[in-house]
Amino acid sequence: MKHTYLFEEGKWIGTGVYSNEKGEIVQVEGQSIIIHKDEVWINDGSMKILTNTPVEFSNRYEITPFVYGSEMTNWKSFNPAIGELKGKFMIVQDSIMSNYVSADGQYTGFEYLKKIDDLIYENRGFAFKNDKKMSSWAVQLKKID
Repeated sequence: MKHTYLFEEGKWIGTGVYSNEKGEIVQVEGQSIIIHKDEVWINDGSMKILTNTPVEFSNRYEITPFVYGSEMTNWKSFNPAIGELKGKFMIVQDSIMSNYVSADGQYTGFEYLKKIDDLIYENRGFAFKNDKKMSSWAVQLKKID
């Protein structure tokens, strides 16, 4: 299967729900901009939690480009709230899966992106701190550019 998210440059808009450590669910919106350079792919993303006082998180992934025919690659990022993260992307049929861990080992997480069509992906994920839930989310991503 040919994937478009990550594998093609463009801008994606996300909408859905976010659940905090207490299980409280709120609306969320965000965006992801994919840029390809020779040595690295960039995924520059943000997510805004739509509470009475909206909170925005940003994250910039630096992805080792997939080698032709490979199902897996590495990525790293720096999240201002939790520091350096390292992870892997794995292609499994219609899905792109990812897991990560922070440099200090306190933060871990997992997410997957299921391809609906070339312009839409369903994203699900969760984040832990010291084996306790920090957040989870369910978002639909639509390519707009």
